[in-house]
Amino acid sequence: MRITSWNFLHGQPLLPGATADSAPLDAAQIVVAKVVAELKSDVVALQEVDYRLARSMGSHQIADVAQAMGTQWWGFAPAIKGTPGERWRALEAREQRVLTADDIDNENGYYGIAIASKIPVTEWKRLELGRAWIGMPLVVSNAAGKPRFLYVKDEPRIAMAAVLENGWTVINTHLSFVPFVNIYQLLKISRWAKKLEVEYATKIILLGDFNLVWGIPSKLTKWKRATQRLSYPSWKPAISFDYILAREESLSAMREIELPDQIISDHRPIAVEITE
Repeated sequence: MRITSWNFLHGQPLLPGATADSAPLDAAQIVVAKVVAELKSDVVALQEVDYRLARSMGSHQIADVAQAMGTQWWGFAPAIKGTPGERWRALEAREQRVLTADDIDNENGYYGIAIASKIPVTEWKRLELGRAWIGMPLVVSNAAGKPRFLYVKDEPRIAMAAVLENGWTVINTHLSFVPFVNIYQLLKISRWAKKLEVEYATKIILLGDFNLVWGIPSKLTKWKRATQRLSYPSWKPAISFDYILAREESLSAMREIELPDQIISDHRPIAVEITE
């Protein structure tokens, strides 16, 4: 089973020579092509996913990925209604769920995280992580990959879990960029993962964009790194915010996969192959 984690920046292409005024490429088409032709994964966990937002031309990104993988098993967990960095609102209670292929497609305008899987998913779970009440100036890249500072308001953070038929559970998340808030969220997910282990008698893969450097997630929890490759920024990786974690006893069955460079996102995807 090959598992890929990728903060893919809502399919935003960062092309050499592009400008902020360049016509955007079709995010859905790009993602579909890359997933099928290059990621070659059984499970793809994505962060910064658009669900029928105007900036990605109304595409249903995770459904497109799942279709390209040839699977019906996908889940999308909205974090906010609207577009981060622009206009958005927190979710109402009825919206705090995981959308799947079984849902009538009458919702639109969400942003969040998602999982597509060739292995049947027996159950989807969701955890609310809250958000920081302050924002921070962040380095944000334009279409040409040129960095600029922008004050960004933090949005609510979540985690989602796909309980797989083969005895594994994949937990996907995108933690806050605000220091210490992301550590609080990490510890909350770690406790949740332990409960899922017992409840479903499952082995856990915990992955995503943690917004933490220096391997901090493994230093503060019992979940250990299965990947070591640097992932950010994509054009010249110097650090890693992105992790795939597991119990130490499971690491011997995992092999890190080196994926081709992508033209999408300011993060590189990371992946592991599980042999057991």
